[in-house]
Amino acid sequence: MVKICSDEYPTDQDEKYATYFNSFPYPLSPFQKHALEAIIEGHHVLVTAHTGSGKTLPAEFAIQHFTSLGKKVIYTSPIKALSNQKYYEFTKKYPEISFGLLTGDIKTNPDADVLIMTTEILMNYLFVCNKDASASNQEGLQFQIDVQKDLRCVVFDEVHYINDKERGQVWEKTILMLPPHIQMVMLSATIDNPAGFAEWCERGQTDKQVYLASTNHRVVPLSHYGFLTTTEAIFKVVRDKATQHYIRNTTNKLIPLQDHKGGFQDSDYRNIVKVRELLDNNYVDMKRKNVLNQLSLFLRDHDMLPAIAFVFSRKHVELSAKDITVPLLEDDSKVGYTVRRECEQIVRKLPNYQEYLQLPEYNQVVSLLEKGIGIHHSGMIPILREIVELMISKKYIKLLFATESFAIGLDCPIRTAIFTSLTKFDGNGERYLMAHEYTQMAGRAGRRGIDTVGHVVHCNNLFNVPTLNDYKTMLGGVPQKLVSKFHISYGLILNLLKNGQTSSFHKFSEKSMITQEIAKAINADKTEIDELTNKLNKKMDTITMSKTPKEVCDRYIELETVYKHVVNKKRKETEREMEKMRNENRTLLEDVKKVNELRDMDMEYHKIKESIEYMEQYLFSQTKNICKILVDDGFINHLGDEIYDLTALGNIAANIAEVHPLPISKKMCDSAYFADFGPKQLVGLFSCFTDVKIPSDQRYSIPITEDKQLKQMIHDMVGFYKNYESIENGLDLRTGIKYESALIFDMVDYSMNWCDCQTEEECKYFIQCVISEKEISIGDFTKAMMKIVTVAKELMNVCETLGAIDLMYKLNQIEGMVLKYVLTSQSLYV
Repeated sequence: MVKICSDEYPTDQDEKYATYFNSFPYPLSPFQKHALEAIIEGHHVLVTAHTGSGKTLPAEFAIQHFTSLGKKVIYTSPIKALSNQKYYEFTKKYPEISFGLLTGDIKTNPDADVLIMTTEILMNYLFVCNKDASASNQEGLQFQIDVQKDLRCVVFDEVHYINDKERGQVWEKTILMLPPHIQMVMLSATIDNPAGFAEWCERGQTDKQVYLASTNHRVVPLSHYGFLTTTEAIFKVVRDKATQHYIRNTTNKLIPLQDHKGGFQDSDYRNIVKVRELLDNNYVDMKRKNVLNQLSLFLRDHDMLPAIAFVFSRKHVELSAKDITVPLLEDDSKVGYTVRRECEQIVRKLPNYQEYLQLPEYNQVVSLLEKGIGIHHSGMIPILREIVELMISKKYIKLLFATESFAIGLDCPIRTAIFTSLTKFDGNGERYLMAHEYTQMAGRAGRRGIDTVGHVVHCNNLFNVPTLNDYKTMLGGVPQKLVSKFHISYGLILNLLKNGQTSSFHKFSEKSMITQEIAKAINADKTEIDELTNKLNKKMDTITMSKTPKEVCDRYIELETVYKHVVNKKRKETEREMEKMRNENRTLLEDVKKVNELRDMDMEYHKIKESIEYMEQYLFSQTKNICKILVDDGFINHLGDEIYDLTALGNIAANIAEVHPLPISKKMCDSAYFADFGPKQLVGLFSCFTDVKIPSDQRYSIPITEDKQLKQMIHDMVGFYKNYESIENGLDLRTGIKYESALIFDMVDYSMNWCDCQTEEECKYFIQCVISEKEISIGDFTKAMMKIVTVAKELMNVCETLGAIDLMYKLNQIEGMVLKYVLTSQSLYV
């Protein structure tokens, strides 16, 4: 049973664990004490707290606690950048403990006591570390650990990622597969119904409870403000002295929107709306440059730096940073004179540091750093992002411009968070930030132990002011509703078979959170069925007592339908019969209305009954249909009595997770393991699986390449994707596979041409001229090349199992062909 921890910690327990609590140089919060108690007593713990509240402390305690007992710990994080940063932070902080890092791109010290990795790597490992899994399937793993004997704890950092639309199922499957003896330390932002999630995590374990250690208290509370500025131009148009005074009194200052206690300031909100209307009605359009400089000046003069400005466009992150002209550094600061040298010293640890130093992007980043300004977004080269992160940790940056991704866990001690917009593009269109998204970003403000309050400022000149209700909803901080993202996919069935399970695959899915949601929906439908049954009985009683017999009403309704679809003589005959019935039954129309209502109710009743039957069979039918597809296409054998095993083709597909496993496996076998393909052609093929952000007006809809053999292979691959999409739609399958834009064709020739670049000059020309034509950032191109390498490495592991030496040799060449110049998997943290 989940233990809901109170806001206070019992005094007697305080004494019991005093040795542990007193080992910290500062007093612990009650939720931290509860979390430590859970770890010491061998239980799980779910910590939900706001950013900056100290929720990482239990994880660090777990690392120290279990390694001191000679046991191993796995620390998972949602993104590679956070994994890298945690590795760097922990190795510095705990030199006596050995740490390893596994991200897919980087593999360091895999035998360490504490392994930091992405959650996907742990999930893939758990699928094959089972005692029933074949030895061949355990080859090529990134690490080896005796889960039963050595592993005692798994830390899930940012576990609220279980709600992520694309990747949430990874956390769900990983938690499902963890052996019961392993303790979980789960760190989360505030979520809706955390007790329900904790209950699911417990899953009937008798020897372990889940401690729910939550706090809604912010150690550093937040105050939210609007900010408006204007130019003297407005006063040439607005002559009324009182209005001029009102404008001057409202601009170039912070306007309270919500205080640190959560009270929304309606009157101040109306002041913002009124001034914006005055500016708009008089055509005073404030440029972003003016707004950002005025705000920067205000923050500097009021000791509210360092600050982070969230910009929801990578392009505008850089443009906004260049807009800043006011000096931000203190007069006696040495940063402007020393930061270039320090950056160079940091980069010199890389063997190819000269190539970085000559990049225009490097000089742009350093030039901004010399002014105390930083930029951070996913389109940057990873090394440049890490330089900025290191400069943040050195407190050299006064104003950081970043995209939303920076809000995910990365350490950034700041005083003020700035919003240049309150809307973002979500793939379908612009929408307001959800409350939990806003809270995650705003929560970066306020430094524990330094600030008494964190400031959040909205640049109200730069976006349309939301309605009062929209503003209140956004700032209200309603936690994110947790909804299962579990999918029954081809990979799940193949992995369960690989793991030694041969039947009843739906039973694995029944342990997921989706089962609770299905049960809840079924109960709601059953309640509705009961209510409808009562209404139907009452309606039937009413009809029975009606003057018009029901069969007459049924006939009249039938004639009404006929009347709409006939013409001429038949129409007149129908009309005469209907008129006769009305004359013979004075209450006919009134009674027909009741019968129609009965029919509507009955239709709704059967619709809900069908819905219940569908949901009751959902997991089983989805599993059965997935198995049917896998049998029909030769991936698994049906041995009877719902028992299956993997075929040779299925063994290939079971070891592929980076791309849709079925099409690539089929093409491998159909082409005799790409016998006629060279490494460069494989690079071109794998480029179709990358996710490069290309402007829609420049995106290719068909593969454009002179290589006819490769072109045919890609066409075949497209055919496979369309076929599986069609089958899934026909069977109403929810595999979680995204078919729209699943394959991109823009990188085919670019990636192969990149393979031909041999010298530094050729690489530099290609990056600066060729890639820029397509408006692809160097950071995105780097990610695309790393994806190609990841696919190649995954297929190499398959080849090693199969003994496909020729293909393995070709795949082995790919990393050296595409990861060169500044396009590497290097990290300054390792």
